[in-house]
Amino acid sequence: MDIEEEIEKLNEWNAQGRFAEVAAETNTLIASSVDETPEDLASLFVAQGNAQYGLGRFEDALTSYAKAIELDTFDVQARCNYGSTLFTLGRYVDALNACDAAILTDEDFAPAYINVAHCLVALKHEEEAVYALRQALSLEPDNAQLGRTVADMAADLEDFEIALETYLDVAALPDAAPDTHQAIHDLFVRFKNHEDVERNDWLAGIDQWREKFGSNPDVLRLTSDLLRTV
Repeated sequence: MDIEEEIEKLNEWNAQGRFAEVAAETNTLIASSVDETPEDLASLFVAQGNAQYGLGRFEDALTSYAKAIELDTFDVQARCNYGSTLFTLGRYVDALNACDAAILTDEDFAPAYINVAHCLVALKHEEEAVYALRQALSLEPDNAQLGRTVADMAADLEDFEIALETYLDVAALPDAAPDTHQAIHDLFVRFKNHEDVERNDWLAGIDQWREKFGSNPDVLRLTSDLLRTV
C-alpha cells in the first residue's frame, strides 16, 4: 500500500472513530518515513492530529498540526484544524488568528469561515460572525444547516432583510428543516411593528414568500394568517 492509500485509510479510520489505531499507525509511519514528500508527510501529521483530537489529547493535536503546517504551509486543513483545537482549548483570539491564516491560504475553504464565526461568537462579535457565516454560505449555498444558522442569527440580531433572504433560500433546498416555513412566519410576527422595518417592506416580504412558494399549502395558510392581522 502506497502512502496516499495509507493516508486515505487513516482518514477513513478517523471518520469511524478508530482514533487509537490511527494514532498508533501514524506514529509508525512517521517514524519510518524516508521518501515521502513534505505534502504527504504533512497529511500524516494531520491524520495524527485528528486522532489525538478525537482522543481528547488537544495539546498533542496542536503539535501535530503545527508540524503539518511547517511541512506544507499551504495545507489549509492543517491550519483550520489547528484553529479548531485552539478554540476547544478556549484560546479564542489565537484560534481566530489561526483561522484567518487558513482563509489567507485558501479563501474558498468554507470550514475556515465557519471556524472564524465560532471564534467571533465566543468573543461576542455576533454581527461579524454572521458576516463570516455568510461568506461560508456563499461557498456552500446548498448547505441548509449553515443557511438556517445564518438566518436564525440574523433574526436574533434584528436584521430582517438578511434573515428573510436567507430563510427563503434555505426553504428552497431539498433538505431544509421541516419547520423552515414556520420560522419565516415567526420572523414576520416578530417584525410586524418593528421600528426598523417599514410596513411596505414587511408586506413586500410576504408577497415575495408567496411568489416563491405559492404552490405550498402551508405557505398559503401561514401568509393568510399574517395578512389577516394587518
